[in-house]
Amino acid sequence: MASVTARHTMAMLVQRLKWPVPMVRWRAAREIRGLLQSDGTRTDMTAELLNFLDLCKTESEVCSVLCLLFLTESKSRPSRDEVVERIRCPSILADKLLEKAFGPGAALGGWENAHSGEAPILFRPDKYFLDHKGAHIPPTFYNELGKIGRSTGLPLIYQWAWEWHNLRERLGTRLTSYAHYFDEYSDTRSGVMGQYLQRQTEVFRSAHIRTFAFAVSKWGMPLKLAGDYLLEHIPAIGGIFDLDPTPKPEALRDLPEKAFADGRGLEGVLAEWVEANRNVEMPAVSFDSPFPLDLARYGDVSVGAYFVSPGFEMRDDHGPFEPMDFTLVAKSLSIEGAVRDVAIDHMKRRGKAGWCAPVCSSFFPIPYGYWSSDCFAVGLPFLAPYCLSDDAVSQVRAGVLELVSGGAVVSRTRIWNDVWTPAYIGEGHTRCGAIAEVDKAVFESLPDRAPPGWRLAWYIRTRIWKRATDYGEYAVKERHALILDEAV
Repeated sequence: MASVTARHTMAMLVQRLKWPVPMVRWRAAREIRGLLQSDGTRTDMTAELLNFLDLCKTESEVCSVLCLLFLTESKSRPSRDEVVERIRCPSILADKLLEKAFGPGAALGGWENAHSGEAPILFRPDKYFLDHKGAHIPPTFYNELGKIGRSTGLPLIYQWAWEWHNLRERLGTRLTSYAHYFDEYSDTRSGVMGQYLQRQTEVFRSAHIRTFAFAVSKWGMPLKLAGDYLLEHIPAIGGIFDLDPTPKPEALRDLPEKAFADGRGLEGVLAEWVEANRNVEMPAVSFDSPFPLDLARYGDVSVGAYFVSPGFEMRDDHGPFEPMDFTLVAKSLSIEGAVRDVAIDHMKRRGKAGWCAPVCSSFFPIPYGYWSSDCFAVGLPFLAPYCLSDDAVSQVRAGVLELVSGGAVVSRTRIWNDVWTPAYIGEGHTRCGAIAEVDKAVFESLPDRAPPGWRLAWYIRTRIWKRATDYGEYAVKERHALILDEAV
């Protein structure tokens, strides 16, 4: 048994699952899982987690705990009966997670009445609800309900507002606005923000979950359809949950510092880096990194490899970019073994003249798990399947996202934090970085994977936000350049 001090520490740790910062919840959940999977701490950690579950007053909080148990190895979980007797807020999503963790037939049920009944005809949504429906949770939830409502004729948004109204009153949740106290006052006045999960986040999410319970039990919405929509509320999925921040990659060398200097041409800085990159064991093909904090608090530099057609010219409004590769993982709730076979024709983009296609796409599983939203804001560069001659599957080992083909690791994607805080500028991201590195043989074969007549090129973009005064608005200065690989 753990000491009293250790039990107190565990009790504090589970409370971090309510912390307003998604990154904190993610890292706390990782530690909790580690304690569950350790023989010496499993009993006490299980007791603390079940006590926490017993006190959860919203559906979304219950589902966060069940998701964590799903991501824990089966031998280290409490029994199904021990878990369900602590659930006070059943839901369709809770049943899905219970069956994921404990197998078919493990669902609890009870969600059929876990709603507020149909919204009265004279009910009008609260002004706070209307003003904050896309603030405490992503606006996609509102947009999706609107689409379903338009196609079915069901007043889903109206019902969501009714569920929120009743749940907020029952819980006595305060009508909070943006959490300014986490940021510097002068920054928030200038457009800097953070993604914070306040208590209203749980109320909005849980009201949304309860809306689908009503739709299924009273309006006849198919249960499977409702369950699939609700998966967007899960905080983590397998694989992404297992990523670990690594030290800042040596592959960056001094490129960020050189690219920051106004007097240096980006073409020359990029050419120097490309030449050095060729000689490492696993050359980088894509990265996005914040500038060192002593140079810029808000700013980043990104580099990527692209295939370009003859006569390609960059557009005036933006340069080449890595499109998101949306990969459905709703069935497994894990990225292990998941790679979508995307043809290069689906990834190529038109330039001012000619076409370009990225060597890496931006990997985005659906659902993705909102605890790791900072990673997806910067993007997870992933070697595109058309850059390989054989099929490949994804896996996460030792905290690194890997692509395996022919029994060998051909690509790895790593993330890191650089003096990280939750704050970011409007069109930027937090001080996270991500890099994709590939096997040397794969790297050397890239020119041969290009469409006929196309060539390998490298693109660099820098963005730096500055303001003239401590209370002024931030303005971005952006530079970019493109060079052909064969010219280096």
